[in-house]
Amino acid sequence: MSAGSFEEFVAAVSVASFRTAHLLTGDRRAAEDLQQEALIAVHRRWDRFADRTEALAAVRRELVAAHLGRRWSRVGESFAHSPLFAGAAGVPGFAPARPDPVPPDETAAALAQLAPVERVAVVLRHGTRLTEEQAADALGASADDVRALVERASTSLGEVLEVDGAQAGVRVRELAARTPAEPDGVHTRVLDGERSQRRHRAGLIALAGFLVLVVLLVLVLVTG
Repeated sequence: MSAGSFEEFVAAVSVASFRTAHLLTGDRRAAEDLQQEALIAVHRRWDRFADRTEALAAVRRELVAAHLGRRWSRVGESFAHSPLFAGAAGVPGFAPARPDPVPPDETAAALAQLAPVERVAVVLRHGTRLTEEQAADALGASADDVRALVERASTSLGEVLEVDGAQAGVRVRELAARTPAEPDGVHTRVLDGERSQRRHRAGLIALAGFLVLVVLLVLVLVTG
């Protein structure tokens, strides 16, 4: 696939990918970061995908992987207001939190109580209507594992919401329909985020090199 078609791909998947990210995080800022991180990862491997179906599956895998390992975003948020990290604003995870325009929702609150992997499974199956096989691919698990995770998650949700498991799945689908509009300029944000990551990676390499030189200089002075 050509690089020129990536912008069209982003336009086609931005709504669905943001909806998934928002259901996984329950927070608009975190969802934007998660979507951006996933699309950056896909853009880096863009020429390796045979078609858009394969690329879309990769987006789902990246969303899940980034969400399940997203401690970095909480750390980044904690430093977002520091002048030392002023230049990191375009890097996913380095942005101050802002209020989510969606009012508190009991289904969203119930989702937040699930184990992370159970939340992912029920969001993929009920929130985004993926098949068990598609959800399994995104999770890197078997279809049987996904089925078991969804059953446990639905039972837990049902207990909190005081409905049965089937109705709990309906509640998740209804929550998905209330997802706020996806952010504007997703493609631009992806490219900006990728450039920011490259700049900060180069900065870290330069800093590491400087520290090595300092250590060597100290050793020379001490032993000289």
